[in-house]
Amino acid sequence: MAILAGYAATEEAHQIHPFVVRKLNLHYPKRLWCRTRQKARMQTLHYYLSFQQPTRHIFEVKLHIAKPDPQGQVLWMPNWIPGSYMIRDFSRHITKLTARASEQELVVEKLAKNRWRCPPVSMALEITYLIYAWDMSVRGAHFDLNHAYFNGAALFLAVQGYENLPHCLYLERPQAAWGQGWQVATSLPDVLVDAAGFGRYEASHYADLIDHPVEVGRFNRLSFDVLGCKHALVVSGAGDFNAERLISDVQRICTAQIRFFKDAPPFLHYVFLLQMVDSGYGGLEHASSCSLLATRECLPGRDEPQEPSDAYTQLLGLISHEYFHAWNVKRLRPAVFEPYALEHEVHTPLLWFFEGVTSYYDDLFLLRAGCISRQHYGCLLGQQITRYLRQPGWQWQSLVDASFDAWTKYYRQDENSLNVQTSYYVQGSLVALCLNLYLLQQSRQSLSLDNLMLWLWRTYGVVGRGIAMADVMQALCYLQRGSEDFLKTMVTQCQPLPLDELLTRQGMKYSRRVRESRQDMGGVPGTSSGLNVSLGGQWQAREGGLSLTHVYYDGALEQAGLSVGDFIMAIQGRRATESVCEAILRGCRVGEALVIHAFRRDELMVVDVILQESSMDTCYLTRSHDKKFEGRLRAWLGDQPANA
Repeated sequence: MAILAGYAATEEAHQIHPFVVRKLNLHYPKRLWCRTRQKARMQTLHYYLSFQQPTRHIFEVKLHIAKPDPQGQVLWMPNWIPGSYMIRDFSRHITKLTARASEQELVVEKLAKNRWRCPPVSMALEITYLIYAWDMSVRGAHFDLNHAYFNGAALFLAVQGYENLPHCLYLERPQAAWGQGWQVATSLPDVLVDAAGFGRYEASHYADLIDHPVEVGRFNRLSFDVLGCKHALVVSGAGDFNAERLISDVQRICTAQIRFFKDAPPFLHYVFLLQMVDSGYGGLEHASSCSLLATRECLPGRDEPQEPSDAYTQLLGLISHEYFHAWNVKRLRPAVFEPYALEHEVHTPLLWFFEGVTSYYDDLFLLRAGCISRQHYGCLLGQQITRYLRQPGWQWQSLVDASFDAWTKYYRQDENSLNVQTSYYVQGSLVALCLNLYLLQQSRQSLSLDNLMLWLWRTYGVVGRGIAMADVMQALCYLQRGSEDFLKTMVTQCQPLPLDELLTRQGMKYSRRVRESRQDMGGVPGTSSGLNVSLGGQWQAREGGLSLTHVYYDGALEQAGLSVGDFIMAIQGRRATESVCEAILRGCRVGEALVIHAFRRDELMVVDVILQESSMDTCYLTRSHDKKFEGRLRAWLGDQPANA
């Protein structure tokens, strides 16, 4: 009480809400309250967003600054969005920007690609700008006659020197016929809104403003509680689907993850923004929401079987992944992200941890939540190992390097990336698997990766402290001495992961085979019709032939002199199609030569390609039925007996 009373006498007194004052029976003079409330308004930035030009995909934003910098107010816009590590230059979408003070138009100086400076004024400043929104992804903004979606980083200018002040956003209801029936969905706290959600929202600071994506349009809002915490699943662009099944599965996933961290969730409420499209896939995490993009066939059907389809399982994995990020990366995050520097690249060697560990747990929580069986989980894990085996870049690039260079390599891949780069998502998830199994086996099944995550969360995440590589290693040393050296080897060196040995000891048999077709993603045992010979490349069917998209180092195509971009017209005198190519390969043996006719630019090439033996790059796992392994499997998987 005394602390609050002393606080009320300071300049920050306006931050105590009148309800709190009444609740604590504090004396708070009306005149002081009026003055502080007026001061709060003067120090709050106000953004007004109108939906006026959907056919041009143009948002109009008005920014009101009550007390601009007397030296000349500088404005800037983020060049990237947290969670997506690539310079995106959102300011390039601003098509027009004007500034006015007391009805007088001002000349705005451009300082950099994403920075502007207004001339000094002694009165309120109003900035008006138009911004183009035609990016149907989870990272930017999109606006047409069907809906509007935006991330704040792609829409809102920051006011230099005022980033830590409160920011108000006013969403204006569309008045045209196309906007009838539109509603607003966001996790941004509302202050005064109508029944459809249009009106005033407030963020505590700029970083908070841009951490709440917004969906506006006609959608299905599915509300549910998880351990007393309100959740909403907002589905846009969907047809008919099994809403009850979707709610049930998502609710179970959220429950399992909240219980995993053994505390109340770090948010008051949570919103999933799910946009259904004809093609596309992705997700982006936020503090109390996430944006998801998936195809319509990923939604559960009315007759969805108890064991979910592959497409629906993929959607549940995406939901699980982004929800886990609410803990791992949004709050437990790299120290170099404290705070986010959004105008330039911020490198960290830890993306293998924040994305890879999350990728390990996303499917595992489908099992722990009871959404899939052990057999299904084993299939998913086998498919992930198959992806790793088919990306030879792990022999060239370590995980810490892949993390550090994400800005310039992972997010800017080219035709050679498959040969020299690894994925901190895929390989990172398998490093998490190996570390988990190693901890279990070294501690006689008493310690696991779960313990490490809980220790890091309670030591750093809860209190908002960023972590570095040394903090992860120190925590491992504390839990199980020697495990830090095991992890260090896996993330800093280009060596094969000890998957076979660790999985076998835990009761899961590790097997590899050749692929049976280009559509073979692994995860299941094969047949006798595998492709025993290989061309050492990948291609895409085009009209009149096959276009090479990847050529593996030391593969048959490379040794014959073919390269990415070459256009194969004929194989063994037959027109090159996918089916013809596969049929020819099935009838050949290692060492045989195929005559290939191809064009490089406008020059014809005729080459002999000597076929090589196919690599054993397709993995599947089978659970041991020996009862002595059941306890080990339970310690690892953490599932219920019904899912065995």
